[in-house]
Amino acid sequence: MDYVDPARNLISFTTGAGAVFTESAPAQAVDAFRQAWERVSADHGVEAGDVTRIEAYWQPAHWDERYLTRTFGDVELEYVFPRPDPGGWHTALDRAREVLDEVAAG
Repeated sequence: MDYVDPARNLISFTTGAGAVFTESAPAQAVDAFRQAWERVSADHGVEAGDVTRIEAYWQPAHWDERYLTRTFGDVELEYVFPRPDPGGWHTALDRAREVLDEVAAG
């Protein structure tokens, strides 16, 4: 399996210089993007103003949406899977695993 389990939200931050920094955080965490960014920033010294694009497995929670806007402004954001309602995570994670397995199988 070449991908991170979708129970972890794999989040990549791309800078204007083309560098990509990737971290993961629990998919269900309302602050997964904050957690990932704080590790990237601390480990690599990247500044928020350098980030031009953010990509993730999961759509950010409302809390993280506000955090991203405050931290990065109007940065380009893409995600693969929509965030389920709190009671829908089991089904959403099963479906995400199926999709990622299909992609990995080629």
